[in-house]
Amino acid sequence: MISLVLMIITGALNAAMDILFTGYSSSIFSNFNSSWWNPQESWKWKWADPLQVPEKNWWYFGFYPRYKERFPYSSTIFVWVTDAWHFIKALMILCIVYAIVLYTPIISSSVDWLVYYIAWTFTFTIFFDYIYRKK
Repeated sequence: MISLVLMIITGALNAAMDILFTGYSSSIFSNFNSSWWNPQESWKWKWADPLQVPEKNWWYFGFYPRYKERFPYSSTIFVWVTDAWHFIKALMILCIVYAIVLYTPIISSSVDWLVYYIAWTFTFTIFFDYIYRKK
């Protein structure tokens, strides 16, 4: 049952990611700090300003980022702290992982996928169309 709750949360988180990316200005999130919430602006928190050629530091082990990062690994393992979209994505992935790890059948594993899909889709639609959008 906890897995079902986590998948419902995942639907709400995925809706938040999509509304930020496709309709930030018409969402409830546009009332918050746009440098963190608006993907058109928040991507800048990953990179040094202005964009520069990356430094060939040893801690990249030969896998250098596209541009000079604002701080080490700000475009990879620590990207989740740079903006709302990546933070919400990290939470969504955590919910999915925990839903898998904690899964126990509700009806049967062959039927549960449909229950989970309906719960996720319903939650996504409610949050995307009715909760996250400005009236």
